[in-house]
Amino acid sequence: MRQLGAGHHVVEHWKAERITAIGSAPLSIWFIIQMLRLADADHKAVVQWAGKPVNTVLLLSLMIITFHHMQMGLQVITSDYSRGKSKSILDLIIKGGTFFLGLLSVISILKLALAPAKK
Repeated sequence: MRQLGAGHHVVEHWKAERITAIGSAPLSIWFIIQMLRLADADHKAVVQWAGKPVNTVLLLSLMIITFHHMQMGLQVITSDYSRGKSKSILDLIIKGGTFFLGLLSVISILKLALAPAKK
């Protein structure tokens, strides 16, 4: 097996950032259109909208891709501007923070989607 070295990791990271950016573009457009359509909606209508499986899946996909993309972008910044122990600490904060916020988003979407519609 050929050793690709550190450069291979950089290329893979770059590709992953581009893939998540491309994946989030149509989801972001879909989300903006949906929010414009729901601008005057009441809580019940939003809960009904979020309860549709297609909307739930697309919302979850948008959040997961967005937080993953954010984490990768922040890691690039820390690798460019920090070294040593501070880089390790920042990487841990970034990974933990984006995971926590992403998990919070997923839980919120699921709670909204699975909530019984009030009459």
